Amino acid sequence: MDKKFLEKMKVALLEKKEDILNQLAAANSDFKQMLERMGGKDEIDVATDVADRQLMESVGEKELNRLKAIENALNRIEQGKYGICMKCAKKIPEERLKILPYAVLCIDCKSADERRNR
Repeated sequence: MDKKFLEKMKVALLEKKEDILNQLAAANSDFKQMLERMGGKDEIDVATDVADRQLMESVGEKELNRLKAIENALNRIEQGKYGICMKCAKKIPEERLKILPYAVLCIDCKSADERRNR
């Protein structure tokens, strides 16, 4: 894979990583504030806060998974394995990597996985 493209992808991955870390830090701050506000509320307010907390936790979990995928992609760049499908070992098209820089499967393998999981 072209070194210039790899460097561009590395920068994009690092930027995404920083964005996610900032979002998680903000969410953690919001979560702490929500817990502090819960004291002395009625049942409806508590139920609303619980729903808000569950939503924040699910978003946090999703972001943590993305963060892990980004870390794995950065490791694959360092190992010289970036852009290679982990299932069929074919090259992942650059257009796909531009859209989803932490993709681990080529389009064909990803489509096959999605069809199997329906």
